[in-house]
Amino acid sequence: MLAQYFGEPADPRWRRMRVHLRRLGDTRRALSFNGGFLSFPRYCFEGDNPREALRLDQPMITGWLMHEAFHHWQRLRGRAVTRDALRLQWRFWRHGDNPYHYALCECPSGLLAKFQRAQVEQQAQMWQDAVMADRAYREEDESHPQFAALQCTAQQWQPVLQWVRSQAGAIGF
Repeated sequence: MLAQYFGEPADPRWRRMRVHLRRLGDTRRALSFNGGFLSFPRYCFEGDNPREALRLDQPMITGWLMHEAFHHWQRLRGRAVTRDALRLQWRFWRHGDNPYHYALCECPSGLLAKFQRAQVEQQAQMWQDAVMADRAYREEDESHPQFAALQCTAQQWQPVLQWVRSQAGAIGF
């Protein structure tokens, strides 16, 4: 699934990404650290067993994987994700500024421009939303009553999905 959305990055650090059980801090949420260390709550694993695969049949868990993998992608592209995310979380705790919030644009090119300018948490949230919209659309049959809405939403995110995939060949990727 990662290759479907991120392409095939050549950077060997991409392939070192590993999923682990989250043991520190708020163990109800996923988290990524430098070095491709993605940490997930116990209930995200098959049978609540961290030696098993993630339960990717669950949309929330798939979304978290994409969000945290995107932070790894950002780091490989030179972003100071941990520092920036800590600053954003501090502002949230201090002032209530939600670091994940963004406003949708009507036009796909405007959404891509907003994505490219976003801070690290907004960008990862937008990526998560783009992948989830694409998956929801692809997994439904045309007879589904919401198919047209799913298709419209997925199409809005296509420039973002294509741009990230196109970056797989850039700067060592």
